[in-house]
Amino acid sequence: MNGCFVLAIWLAYFCIGTKMDEKIKYLAVEHPHVSYHNLSYLEVAKLTAQRYGRRNPVYYVGLNLKTVVTFDNNIIIDFIFYEFLSNTYRRTFVEMHYPWCDLIFKDMFFGPALRQGKLLKPCPHPPDDYKLVNMTVPPAAIPSSFPFRKGRILANLTTAKPKHWVACGHIDMEIKEIRVKAGTKIQFSGV
Repeated sequence: MNGCFVLAIWLAYFCIGTKMDEKIKYLAVEHPHVSYHNLSYLEVAKLTAQRYGRRNPVYYVGLNLKTVVTFDNNIIIDFIFYEFLSNTYRRTFVEMHYPWCDLIFKDMFFGPALRQGKLLKPCPHPPDDYKLVNMTVPPAAIPSSFPFRKGRILANLTTAKPKHWVACGHIDMEIKEIRVKAGTKIQFSGV
């Protein structure tokens, strides 16, 4: 009888304990690099990634831009995802193509992180210094059926007419999961 009682308590604790925990997916980013920026459009383009401590699993991205021209829907941003496979990055079918204003105000993946500071003002965005800090992709925006876990995001900025390169850069990414106890609050920007 005592063995059954202990087993029942252990099973109840195990079942209740696992329901109290919650898994959160987040996008961990590292090794940002701006490989090119056209001085006719951007005077400064700097991309950074950092974590604020070992206990905080969230990686934050910073973007510093000093624009020379007005950024509106004439600026097109192409995000191309590469999968890390056999020690090489291979292009996948996952791509996003947005005009500047649509990316900021309509996109659900990168848009919430970009909606801060001076970019909260309506488009077009005049030439100015733009410092975007503590940007993360909202966990709810990461689909559970995302086709791979580790890769690279390449971003190309071009003008629509005439076709000119504005900037190009990449950042390495990995989709990770963390188990948090119910009621624990982890802050993601844009959420």
